[in-house]
Amino acid sequence: MRRTAGYQQVGWLGLTVQVPSEWDLVVARGNRFDGYLRFDEEAFTRCHIQWTLVSAGKVVLDDQLDRYLEAFERQLKKKGQPVTIRKNTGLVSRKDVGRNVRTFFWECGTVGYGLLWFCQDCRRAVLTQVYGYAHEDLKGTAKRIFLSLSDHQEGDWERWSLYDLSFDAPVGWDLTDSQIQPGKVRFHFRKGPWRITLERWGPASVLLGPEDNLETFVVKVLPQDIKNRFLLHCRSDDFKEHPSLHLKGSDKGAKRPLSVWWRQLTSGQPFPNFLGWLWVCPVSNRIYFVSGILPPAEELVLDHIARSVSCHPEERTDACGR
Repeated sequence: MRRTAGYQQVGWLGLTVQVPSEWDLVVARGNRFDGYLRFDEEAFTRCHIQWTLVSAGKVVLDDQLDRYLEAFERQLKKKGQPVTIRKNTGLVSRKDVGRNVRTFFWECGTVGYGLLWFCQDCRRAVLTQVYGYAHEDLKGTAKRIFLSLSDHQEGDWERWSLYDLSFDAPVGWDLTDSQIQPGKVRFHFRKGPWRITLERWGPASVLLGPEDNLETFVVKVLPQDIKNRFLLHCRSDDFKEHPSLHLKGSDKGAKRPLSVWWRQLTSGQPFPNFLGWLWVCPVSNRIYFVSGILPPAEELVLDHIARSVSCHPEERTDACGR
């Protein structure tokens, strides 16, 4: 995640927000229709954001908020402490965020500020809550978070920033799978039959021992179906001023006349190529791999994604040529 002045920028499925750097993203799930993010600090929930796509009809925020707060109050009362809830705090306004918005505050041992809004452009209803303690300047923190929040991005590219990984992904490609493990992060995107994968491993100093190099590493991590389907070639290169491999593979089916004839008959689409950039960043001590199965007309998409990756903190990205 991009971290500046004590805050980190998080981007997920078109939604972006800035939260304090010491808060950890512990849950990121859902899709563009329904999703949820949660940030914790030392096992204490600090913020959660949830959204729902409202495909049609009028959205009455006052009714939505009343229903939510009724259920939320019942939940708070289970703590056995006095509950205070105030609506329309005025913490942020429609003028501030450019959306129809409602805010609220609650106190029940701990305290919290909440925001509910609806965006006419992307038709997302978004509920955000920030949690804390009475002695903290939670109001200032909550306001900064609310003002930084956006439910969609403009243009053909979306910025994704999470788990210390930041990159661009093209609009129109769906996130089909993600994997978060110690030392490994992976995201799969798909558009029809085409797919793109972004992976990161670390620490590189452990994974690439004295007997290893990028060539041996890529043989280990390439899926078997890629090896079976494509005739692969790779060359050493200097990508983003880092040691790297550039991979390219042609579909074996393109070499068989019967396969070519059948593909033209059934889909009319050209055989795709396999492309990939694999590189080591000495600053972050991590290995990055951006790869995809793409038709020739889409190959520049992969190059854009790979070059958009911020592989170490922004204040040191000159070494990456960004």
